[in-house]
Amino acid sequence: MTPVVAVVSAVADAAGTDPLELPALSNAINPEALNDLVGAERSSSLQSVSFEYAGYDVVVSGTGDIEVAPSE
Repeated sequence: MTPVVAVVSAVADAAGTDPLELPALSNAINPEALNDLVGAERSSSLQSVSFEYAGYDVVVSGTGDIEVAPSE
């Protein structure tokens, strides 16, 4: 699973909705850049990337772990 798919799935789970009902992730972050930064072929020197998406604060660690919390 790519980081982009994982983020959309995690936010959909948190929101209790279908991933297809969410706005395009590209409205919040460049999906290709996210995959490049967090993809399996990259080193783990990246600490994390954080952004807001669909009313949630999303933090993706360099290892691919995803934290989702409602935006304040």
